[in-house]
Amino acid sequence: MSLRRIASRLVVAAVVALTTPTHRVAAQAPRATLLPRTDVDELLDAGRWTEAEELLYAGVRDQPRDPIARTNLARYLAARGALRPALTLIHEAEEFGLPADDALELAAPIRALLELRRQQAAGARDSTVAVRAPSEHGVLLRLPVVRTSGRDTLWLDLVPRMIGTDSVTGESPRIGIEVLEGLVPEYDVARRTLQLHADSRSALRALGKRYQVLRDDRDIRVLVGRGSVLSLPDALEQLGAQWWQLDLLHGLLVVR
Repeated sequence: MSLRRIASRLVVAAVVALTTPTHRVAAQAPRATLLPRTDVDELLDAGRWTEAEELLYAGVRDQPRDPIARTNLARYLAARGALRPALTLIHEAEEFGLPADDALELAAPIRALLELRRQQAAGARDSTVAVRAPSEHGVLLRLPVVRTSGRDTLWLDLVPRMIGTDSVTGESPRIGIEVLEGLVPEYDVARRTLQLHADSRSALRALGKRYQVLRDDRDIRVLVGRGSVLSLPDALEQLGAQWWQLDLLHGLLVVR
């Protein structure tokens, strides 16, 4: 199969996933009143991620039957890519008193991402796709998909957030990073090639400088240094990345 057809099949599958009810759920954030801001959020915003993580685990140790402590830890672990442990914590929080409707709302985007990862792993193969440079700030790159007629190519902006409620048609069609996250995308900026990996642990062996990342429905944040947290496009620009690999399964960005 040609690279162009591989790229087309990948993106067509992504578009289908984005239009399903399950994926629309994944793009919705929990109500602000359900998980109000805490001291942990302030630490995360300040780039003090180790302290924030220690505080979350201490909260569960000190109050092992407190549903909110478990829920807050679950939210953090999900942001780091540890979806199954996060889901387990939400189930435990429900056993300890978290209302069933709240547990369902918190678990829905995690289950949706797990299902996307399952689908990606089922059909995973190493492939390389020729892409285009970002069309505007905030876009990571542009992916090609051959229209059904086979006569022209549609270019989709890949953005670092979950956009299940956004349109993939119109003047600026776009898809979210979750569509490819299970394939651990690797981008060579100069060559404008995107490599997708069947091995979900490929980034753990990649050469380059490593940075922790946190993701939510709106953004991917990168800890570029203590006290410095940037959105992914800003971090790549500041770091002068000529090559990068994003591993949302393990909360990691590798840059060269």
